[in-house]
Amino acid sequence: MRTETAQHWVSKTLEGTYNTPESTGTNYVFIPTTDQFFQLPTVEKVNDANRIGRNAPSHVCSTYWSNPKYTLKDDVETDVPARMFRRALGGSVTDTLVETGVYDHEFAILDPAVGSILPFFSMVSLMDVASFLFAGCMVDRFKISQKNSERAVYEADIVGSGKFTNPHGLSSLPDLASLPCMDGFRTVVTYVDDTSATINLSTLGTLIEWMVEHKNNIRANKRRVGDTIQTVSTTGTAAHVKAMPRGKYETTINMMLDFVDLTNWTKMVQNKTFTDLTIKVVGPTVGATSRHEFEIIVPSFTFETVAPGDDQGDAAIQVNVRAGHWPAPEANGVSYLKIPLNKV
Repeated sequence: MRTETAQHWVSKTLEGTYNTPESTGTNYVFIPTTDQFFQLPTVEKVNDANRIGRNAPSHVCSTYWSNPKYTLKDDVETDVPARMFRRALGGSVTDTLVETGVYDHEFAILDPAVGSILPFFSMVSLMDVASFLFAGCMVDRFKISQKNSERAVYEADIVGSGKFTNPHGLSSLPDLASLPCMDGFRTVVTYVDDTSATINLSTLGTLIEWMVEHKNNIRANKRRVGDTIQTVSTTGTAAHVKAMPRGKYETTINMMLDFVDLTNWTKMVQNKTFTDLTIKVVGPTVGATSRHEFEIIVPSFTFETVAPGDDQGDAAIQVNVRAGHWPAPEANGVSYLKIPLNKV
C-alpha cells in the first residue's frame, strides 16, 4: 500500500454545530495536494509507572484523542486554496455579482471583538482500509508565495478536534475537478506610496519573490472537564475537545526586489505609510470579460525592514511589510486582509 494512493476531501459547507461532521458526500470537494500523507487517529495514554517502588505500570489508561494535523500544498487557484484562506481569516463574506455567473467574494480577518472561533468544517482521509471522517477542523496557518515567474503556491495547516468516524460512511464523494491555470507571469503586485503614486512592481520588473503568511495559533489543546467521550473499542475511552479558539494571530509579508536605488530604504527609515498593497494572482477567463483572480489587499502598511540581499549574484533587497489596520477593526470589524476572487 503506497501513500500516493491516499485521497482526501474537505467539506464545501461548514459544520452547523461544532464537531457534527457534514454527512452528504456531494458537499465535499477533492483536495489536490503535492504532499503524500494519510491520517490515523492517535490516542494519548497515561500509566502509573512513575510510582515509587514500581518499575512497570499496573494500568494504562486512554485519555485524549490527539488533534489530527494535515498540511496541504499545491498551486494557488480559486477553489480549495481560496476556501482555506477564507477559513483561515474567518471574517464574514461579501458576495458581489460581477457579471452573469461570476462573483467577487470579499472577506477579512475575524475581528477579535466579534469572537475567537474560526469557521469549522469536516475532512475525509482515505487510503484503502484507513477510512476516516474528521470533524471540528480549522485552518491554523495559511501561506501563499511566488518565486520569479513560477506559479504561486500555497500551504495550509489544518487541525481537528480529535473526533472521527471510521469508516467515513459517505457516498458520492467527488473526483478531482479540472483546475484553472493561474499562470505566474500574470501576477500583479502594486501599492500606493506616500506621494499617492501607484507603484507597479510587476511593470517595473524588480519583483523577484513575495510571500504572505497568516498564523492563527489555534489553542487546539484547550481541554476541560466534561469534554466529550468517544469509545475506543475494548481499550477504554478517550475524549476530544469541545472548542478550539484562535490565539493571538500573526501576519507576515515580505518581498525580494532587485536593488535599484535607496528609495525604499529611505522611506523605511522615515517610517512612511503606504496604502493598498495589492497582490493579484490571475488565471484564465471566466464569464464574458472576467478572469479567475486570487487577490490579497493590505489597505495600510509600512516597510519594517529593508535589508541587503542577493539574487544569483545580482544585488537585491529584502523588504518586510508591517501591515496596519485600516480602518481600525475595533471600530467596525474591518481588518487589513481582503480577498476578492472571481469564480463561476
